[in-house]
Formats: sequence, C-alpha cells, structure tokens
Amino acid sequence: MLLTTHYMDEAQYLADRVAVISAGRIVAEGPPATLGHRETASTHLRYRPPEDPAAGRPPADLDGQPGPDGFVDVVADDLTLALNRLTGWAIERGIRLDTLQIVRPTLEDVYLALAGPPAGVSQAGPEGADGGDSGHRRFGRLGGRHTS
Repeated sequence: MLLTTHYMDEAQYLADRVAVISAGRIVAEGPPATLGHRETASTHLRYRPPEDPAAGRPPADLDGQPGPDGFVDVVADDLTLALNRLTGWAIERGIRLDTLQIVRPTLEDVYLALAGPPAGVSQAGPEGADGGDSGHRRFGRLGGRHTS
C-alpha cells in the first residue's frame, strides 16, 4: 500500500518505509526510525531550573543558560548517567523537575533537515530568529554521533 501525506507524525506511525521527496527527487528513504540517522542523532535533555536561588546550581555539565522558553537544553553523551545525576541533584535538594523532557528528533525534524524549510520560511522559523520552533535550530542537521 502506498500512502502519500504531508503529516510526518502520520507517516512515522503508519509506514514501514518512508521516502522524503524534495524538489521532485527522493532525498532519503528507509524505516522511519532510522531515516536521516534518527537512531544516532543527539537526544536532548531539557528542564526548567528552579527559580529559588537557594536551590543551588545543577551539576556543571548539566547546567546552562535557559533559552527563551525558560528551558536549559543539554546534549548528553550518556543520557542515562545525565538523567541520574540531574534527578539525584534534584532529589537531594527536594526540587521537583515537573518540566523534565527527553527530546529525540521527530520525523518532521528529519524532513526539515533533509528538504529544508518550506518556501518563504527562514530556517529560524516563520517568526524570525528568536521566535517559533524549528528542527534546524533544535537539532542542527541531524548528523549521527560516531564513537570509536
């Protein structure tokens, strides 16, 4: 069965194989989970730091300046270890990390990285460099991580 769609979440959940077409050419094809190296793309750990300065700062490698949305965005080499360290720090101080997120690139992010944004939309999104949410800003070009 062949399904054509512009809804990447639909393709991600319904298709066994996906082909991304840009400017009339197939630029990538394969299982949705591995398209554009999704399986090796960086996973982001995102959280909003506590507003109370008495809570102290998270471990240095998991700390950073919050973005415009108030979230600190961390790319960890070892997600399990980073989660353990961040949640351990929060538990020791009685801090609730209700906004903790683990974000992997979606098929939409992969599509935008492979095909580029729609005509008339900048890579920073339709609102400009400081507005909107774009797979380009969040995940760069989705290159896989290579370890030796």
